[in-house]
Amino acid sequence: MTRVGDVEREAARGRIVEAYAAGRIDRPELESRAEAVWAAVHTDDLAAVVDDLGERPAPPRGARSRLVRDLLVFLICSAIAVVVWQLTGRGFFWPTWVIVYTGLPLLRPLGTGWCLG
Repeated sequence: MTRVGDVEREAARGRIVEAYAAGRIDRPELESRAEAVWAAVHTDDLAAVVDDLGERPAPPRGARSRLVRDLLVFLICSAIAVVVWQLTGRGFFWPTWVIVYTGLPLLRPLGTGWCLG
């Protein structure tokens, strides 16, 4: 048997909250399952609490390609801005604004739709 850590417990808690939000379990069951998740010591204990909730939904189909696109935009724009900053005599590091703006889409979780652009 494998022991579980807080990361596994938090993932299980997320599944329970999702099930509650979807109406598959009620509030008292949510609370009792949450207590069982934090009391779980081994993977079998944790599995017994969440296995009947079904599978987690997969991220939407284009989420991974959107992540790759956002990462490429971030890296390319940041690199260009830093090179231009270097060539124009340095001074105030204004590429910070480019790096922050192009990096914001990378902070959203996979499968969500908010975007600045």
